[in-house]
Amino acid sequence: ALTAAGYSRQELAILRDFGGAFFGGRYRHYANRFGSHLLRLAEDPADAVPKVVLLRDGAAYILGVAARDYRGLAATISGALWHRKIDIRQAHLFSAMNHGLALDFFHIHSPSGSVPADLTRGVAEAIQQRRYIANEDEAALPSAQGRASLREWRPGQYCLQFESAPDTAGLIYTLTYKVYRHLQGNIFALSAHRTAAAVFVSVYLNLPPELSEAEALQRVAERF
Repeated sequence: ALTAAGYSRQELAILRDFGGAFFGGRYRHYANRFGSHLLRLAEDPADAVPKVVLLRDGAAYILGVAARDYRGLAATISGALWHRKIDIRQAHLFSAMNHGLALDFFHIHSPSGSVPADLTRGVAEAIQQRRYIANEDEAALPSAQGRASLREWRPGQYCLQFESAPDTAGLIYTLTYKVYRHLQGNIFALSAHRTAAAVFVSVYLNLPPELSEAEALQRVAERF
């Protein structure tokens, strides 16, 4: 489909960096929607303007974000949603690590029943200004009660898993902020979904070289 849309072999190689998890999943049909913007970001290091789009999924909404990746991006986006009283029902984050790109999808719900008209602009500004990840933001984090565990997923890559009650608002923001602040982790993928009984979040991350696995486990036990 991307070839038929006119993407060159070199451009397809960049987009393929998002991997089988993206192209084999439910969001692959959005590749053409965000592809040209992702390629512009990859080709121009000075371009840091994200593309934030509100997508319809039946009666529900998905916030799609194509952006230059940086450590703390997931916390910035989820923090922007939290501060606008937008609940995240599901989230799936993908990264093209070889090209420093992120393509993220947040299934959102507004308790008021309507989405703020300036939501996409506000999220885009938060991304560019790297908001909601400062040290002083920790005091205002929503509480997160649940069970956390950290395990090595692949050599040098880790998965933080968290299970919580289903009515825990702001959970993704809290977890991604703590990964950024206390583990100095770089998140390259995230999956979150809820059932009637619980919320399950899996955060896939790289730890900094100076942080041992034992120390990371200790911090998870103390901070999460």
